[in-house]
This record gives sequence, structure tokens and C-alpha cells, in this order.
Amino acid sequence: MRSGDALRLAARALAAHRFRALLTLLSVAIGAFAIVLMSSLALSGFETLKSGIEEVGGARMLLLVPKQPERAEAKARAYEAGLTEQAIGSALDGLPHVLDRTLYGSLGQREVLGDRGQGTRAHLVAGDPRFLSSMRLSLAAGRAPDEQEHREHARVCVLGDTVARALGDVEVGHSLTVGGLRCRVIGVLAKNERFGFSVGFDWNELIVIPAMTGRDWFPDMPQRTLALLVTDAPSNNDVVMRVLNARLVSVRHGIDDFQLIDFAGMLRGFYLTFVILEVIAGALAGVALVIGGIGIMNMMLVSVSERTREIGVQKALGARPGDLAAQFLGEAVLLSLAGGVGGTALGMGAARLGSLAAAHVVSSWVGLVSWGAVSAALLSSLGIGVVFGWLPARRAAALQPVEAMRR
Repeated sequence: MRSGDALRLAARALAAHRFRALLTLLSVAIGAFAIVLMSSLALSGFETLKSGIEEVGGARMLLLVPKQPERAEAKARAYEAGLTEQAIGSALDGLPHVLDRTLYGSLGQREVLGDRGQGTRAHLVAGDPRFLSSMRLSLAAGRAPDEQEHREHARVCVLGDTVARALGDVEVGHSLTVGGLRCRVIGVLAKNERFGFSVGFDWNELIVIPAMTGRDWFPDMPQRTLALLVTDAPSNNDVVMRVLNARLVSVRHGIDDFQLIDFAGMLRGFYLTFVILEVIAGALAGVALVIGGIGIMNMMLVSVSERTREIGVQKALGARPGDLAAQFLGEAVLLSLAGGVGGTALGMGAARLGSLAAAHVVSSWVGLVSWGAVSAALLSSLGIGVVFGWLPARRAAALQPVEAMRR
């Protein structure tokens, strides 16, 4: 019997028991649907997180943060605590492979009062002249503080989108008070969506003031100062870290009150975590496929039992055991593949709809379909049909024609 004939016979047999076949098919479809949907949403979340990091510098980023010293702790009391602008500036000057850098103080959540009486809370950040450009923060109105305002310790500020709205759509030229500092608004930032990624402050709930102004008003700024560096390639991160570490240890007189964070390593960790989560999600969804496979085997065993006389007639007319095995195995594979294809298509559609819904909440959401999950769902469906259809096909092939016709 040719494979085409076997498939035609299998299709006719399934059509004769449409309702039973549909119920069995649905169990496989649910498994394929879950694999595609869960994996696609996980991939979309990872890519959204990654795109936010890539916008600033991605794997080329290094973050210098203050910490409690582990060595020379007694000596640390004799020197100014924290990362001062002078110390970091001298360490960063002439550093190889560095394309961009910024120094800023993350001064935490502060109470804000607008000149119209509205109040809110915001992250206060004291940044150097490169801060907005290095962080890729674009302006919706106004401008960033210029070099002269930094040198003159000017009391000016730039508001994040959420802060401006909370204060009644504050415009350029208005004044506000933040953490006791009275400042004039010279710019308002456009809305920034960087899902799941921050470097010490919220991208929209922030107020930016000049770094020197921050030093005047907030004595603890050196203990809250960070530096963000962007190298020319992730492969050069290690070189930059070693050189910068040696310079800072020298400048800080052997006091290790700082830490360097390599985003290349963080992204590798994120990717590994994503792969593990995707495998776990696929395994959990695969349970539904296995249950569907058990359903297929149960249906095919019942079918063999019900069609014993038919099998006997076919054998009496010259059908070989291999022909009968191919016919029943074909039925199982058709059932499983139909469920897999249907579930996969529904999973892809649900992933698209889920991404559209997520984009309304997070405008930067990257909606993707995991083609690896699509392939895995289809191949798993095929495998389920073969594995769980083998026993019924073997049982049908092993029936003796005379005995089968007596039943």
C-alpha cells in the first residue's frame, strides 16, 4: 500500500468519527498553543528589556557605583567618603576604548511642590553636562543645562514626563521646590519607556539638576555618585575595567569603596535566565501534549477494537501487516499534526494579540513570535502522533484474519 493510499484511508476513518477525533485533536492543540504562546511572550519580554538596555549602550556599558570598602576600612575614615567628581574625572581622563561617559548622583525620592500648589514625589538626579545625551533622554520642550549653568551652580532643572504631568503640565519657565531646593524649569523630557531597566532612577519620574548644584545642596552626594561608561566594543570592557580599577585604587589610596558592573555579563545572565525560563515553560506546556498523546493512543486502541472485523476483511483480501500498521499510524499522525498545526496557529495569533495589549501598557514592547517554539510545537506534535500511535498500529497489524473476522 502506498503512503498516499494509507493517508486517504486514515482520513476517511477519522471523518467517520468526527466528534471523537475533534476532542482528541483539541488536547494536542492546547499543548501546542501553550508552547507557542508562553515562549513568544517570554521572548517578547526579553527583547523589550534588551532593547531598552541597547538604547543606552547595551553590552558596551560599564557602571561605576559606590560601596562599603572591604579593604583599608580604617584608612577610609581619613579621606572623603564616596566617589568625588575630581577623583573619577582624573581616573577617566584618557581611558582607552571609552566612547562616552557621564557622572551623576542618584539622590533618591524627594518631595516636589510646584508653583501652582500641586505636589508629587520624584527621583532627584544631579547630572554632569553629558548626562541627558549619554542616557539618550530626549527633550519634549526646552533645553538641557549648559556648561555655564553647571559652572555657576545654577538652580535650574529638567523634569521627567510623569513629574511634569503630576504638577499640572508644568511648562518651561515655571519654578518648583524639590528636596528644599528652589529651581527654575528649563526643560521637560519626552516620555521614555525602558521596560525593566534602570540605573538608579525612574526614566519618567525624575528631576535633573546640575551636578555642582547637587553638591551644594546635598552633602551626601559623593556617597550617591555613579558613573556610566560606554566602550567601543563589549570585548574591550574587561580592559577598561582593569585600567579604571587600578587608577581608582591609586586615587583612593588603596580604599576599594567602589564597584564596577559589566553589562555584558549581566546580559549573558539575562539570556541564560530567559533560556531556562523558556525551557521550563515549554516543559510545562509539553505536559498537555503528552496528555493529548495518551488521548490519541486511547482513541486508536478503541478504534482498533471497534474495527476488528474490518481489519480481518482487509487481511483476507491481501493487506499486509505493514499496510495496516501504516494506516493506523497515519490516523494517529494526522490527528496529532492537525491538533499541532491548529494549536500553533492559535498560539501565534494569541501572541500577536498579547503583544498588542502589552504595547498599550508599555509602548516600547517588542512583540515577537518565537519561531523556535513554533518548530518545537509542530515537531513535538508529529512525534507525539508517532510515539502514541505505534502501539495501536502494532496491535492492528498483529491481528490474525480468521480470528478478527469471527469477532
